[in-house]
Amino acid sequence: MTVLVDTGVLYADHDTDASRHEEASDALDAVYDGEFGAAYVTDYVYDEAVTLTLKRTGSFPAAKRIGRRLRGAGPFPPVYEMLHVSGAGFTDSVEVFERYDDQGLSFTDATIVSLCDRHGIEAVLSFDDDFDGLVDRIDPSAL
Repeated sequence: MTVLVDTGVLYADHDTDASRHEEASDALDAVYDGEFGAAYVTDYVYDEAVTLTLKRTGSFPAAKRIGRRLRGAGPFPPVYEMLHVSGAGFTDSVEVFERYDDQGLSFTDATIVSLCDRHGIEAVLSFDDDFDGLVDRIDPSAL
């Protein structure tokens, strides 16, 4: 199995006050234990997670820490393969974003859908039900 992890799960794990913190932490523990096979994030998810952490916490060290975890740098072992949105991937993402205008996808979510398709990734680990019907979604709340 392969799984791409969405920003909301990463941030909820980081934010101990988040209402879904425990669910996110348990789900990511399963990712770290290899229960979902190979784990991926995208450069757009990286951007969202680092920026969201910086803006919500006001802490550069916290933003730096989540970035290092996603990159497998510093004290954090490599867990995720980072997928980058290429020129063709960007075009595919625009098509997904425009085709599924009724889904409420953010553009970052559209990149996730297109990269899952492009790389044969089997599921997205996400609280966000906007993915439903587009890709298989593992809801951390259901684990």
